[in-house]
Amino acid sequence: MKKPLYILFICLLASGISSCKKWLDVKPGTQVLQDEMFSTEAGFNQALLGSYLQMGTGLYADNMTMTTISAMGQNYQTTSTGHPLLEHAKYNYAAPTVKASIATIWSNMYKAIGGVNNILTHVDQAKGVFLKNHYNLVKGEALGLRAYMHFDLLRMFGPVPANNGSVNTIPYIKTFDKQVTPLSTTTQVIELCLKDLDEAEQLLSVYKDIAYNTGDGVDEFTNYTRNHFNYWAVKALKARIYLYAGNKAKAYQYAKEVIGSGKFPFVDRATFNLSSNQDRTFSTEHVFALNLPLTKALVDIRFRLDGNTAFQTQTFYLTSATMNTLFEVATGGSTDYRYLYNIKTSNGYSYSSKFWQDGLTNLQLSNQVPLIRLSEMYYIAAEATPDLNEALELLNKIRTQRALATIITPLTEITRMQEIAKEYNKEFYAEGQLFFYYKRLSVLPVPRSAVAMTAQTYVFPLPDNEIEFGNR
Repeated sequence: MKKPLYILFICLLASGISSCKKWLDVKPGTQVLQDEMFSTEAGFNQALLGSYLQMGTGLYADNMTMTTISAMGQNYQTTSTGHPLLEHAKYNYAAPTVKASIATIWSNMYKAIGGVNNILTHVDQAKGVFLKNHYNLVKGEALGLRAYMHFDLLRMFGPVPANNGSVNTIPYIKTFDKQVTPLSTTTQVIELCLKDLDEAEQLLSVYKDIAYNTGDGVDEFTNYTRNHFNYWAVKALKARIYLYAGNKAKAYQYAKEVIGSGKFPFVDRATFNLSSNQDRTFSTEHVFALNLPLTKALVDIRFRLDGNTAFQTQTFYLTSATMNTLFEVATGGSTDYRYLYNIKTSNGYSYSSKFWQDGLTNLQLSNQVPLIRLSEMYYIAAEATPDLNEALELLNKIRTQRALATIITPLTEITRMQEIAKEYNKEFYAEGQLFFYYKRLSVLPVPRSAVAMTAQTYVFPLPDNEIEFGNR
């Protein structure tokens, strides 16, 4: 949600988040707190904001984007002894550091899911407290977030999609209580995600704009809707899920709907320049992003080499030679906006500046962590279309917008996938999507990895606590 909304609620959340932790215990003494929270529209707004902020803690400002999942996509050189992501990049799930990361992902994801389930438990009984279409927006966003987080859990803890859909994976939790939810199969999780998204799509259809409203009297529920799980985010997540499930026709349909909406303009090349650019994450292209307040502190630790004598064991980088190969600098890639604006080089090492917060005067651009981009819809459509000429047009659209020359040679099935893979490497660097791309296609081995991968190497083990206390 937008910056003024975050500032408004930060003091409330100092007590509100602790209250949320109490709610998770579901003790009789906390029922009054819940009743008070969900007796007003503002209370639902606060609870929804708390869910978004919970998604940042150990998750989408951390393990799910810049750290664990990116390391497993081989975004960084982690071979130095003592590097915090050394064992992650080796898929060493028995290593204490990796087990701790996985436990954090599992625990914090289900805490965030618990938050949206708590909203969904109360929202239908409280329709009378909402003005305008705010009931639709709150319930729709909560359902969309539940599907989003469960699907990411499936992408980590489930098998590669080509494997049997009857394999038990994760619990799809739809209630807010202490009952242990049985594990669902891959097929069941996908069906449950899509069911939630179908309902969310209907609810959120009352507001399809992607707005940034400022000033007094602003409607917080429709303000800077890129930071809400909005109507178009539902469509985009459906495209992602259907491609994962192997339904290319549906994936293509939903990806093209997002593309055709016209709601997410590409960054303006006419005004984009090195001296004045602040929009390093290309925010106009965010279909769904989070505004996470700890972004600067976390980014400065991870992606700063200058002046850091211990950077080889502390920060996340590639050698400049490897980065230049990644961006195809020798064959024209030096003009790529993603290389010019998001990659910094120091003494033969290159690292991402995509999330830097330096010099930001436009608070709308601050603390943005993109979770679904317009470009992904182009890649999904390019992969899913049966027409290779259309696939070429879609890929060339992104290349043109990134200041690259178009591909002239007609695509084959092999070169189509090669070009899409190159784009995932460039577009989603340090965002975590590359690992999921490799897993979906069961790429063996992962490029730039020396690990002898198997399909099972892609599957996260359940945390020890979940096995013990969940009777898994």
